[in-house]
Amino acid sequence: MIECTDQYIYYKRRRIKKRRFLVFFAIILLVGIIFYQQNAVFKLIVNICKDNSYALSATSVNQAVSLSLKEEVRYSELIAVEKNSDGDIVMISANALKINVITRDIAQNTERILSEKLKNGVNVPILAFSGIAFLSGTGKQIKYRYISVSGVDCDISGEFKSVGINQTLHSVFVTVKTRINVEFLRSSKETEFFSKVLISEAVLVGKVPEIYLNGRL
Repeated sequence: MIECTDQYIYYKRRRIKKRRFLVFFAIILLVGIIFYQQNAVFKLIVNICKDNSYALSATSVNQAVSLSLKEEVRYSELIAVEKNSDGDIVMISANALKINVITRDIAQNTERILSEKLKNGVNVPILAFSGIAFLSGTGKQIKYRYISVSGVDCDISGEFKSVGINQTLHSVFVTVKTRINVEFLRSSKETEFFSKVLISEAVLVGKVPEIYLNGRL
């Protein structure tokens, strides 16, 4: 009887240990599935928001540029060109004060306009929340509002292009970088968009030094 009792207790303990192991394994598996599912959903939501936000960002930049530059910006207001007695260009310099005012206004207007657009959210198909990629483009469209502007930066750049003998087209662009943050549960992802807009240009007559042809302005 004692041996049977000991054997019974032994097998009972083994069953308890086995049951505990199965429960522990099931919990770990469930946590892994939840984590994987959440990560898959997050990636889909970020990609969809990124695609839908690109058009909003580009539109906002164009509106901001039009608002900030209500009147056409003359090339001479931005760039000063100096020539020698032979008519060759010896120096090209930028009007830093004017450029700073323009880039600041465009950045502020872009952030304000884009923030207003994002308040309404972006369209996300409801089946995207399943985490299944091939279903992410189907289902009723809902407004996803956990998306915001995290920053806007502006920069002025120039491009030179030969248009004839000793004639060079100098185009001045403003490049706007918008940073958008997408949140899902406790995760977040920041993505960047770049928009390049022509604000002024002129044909320079005379030889342009290589230092400028290979530079930013």
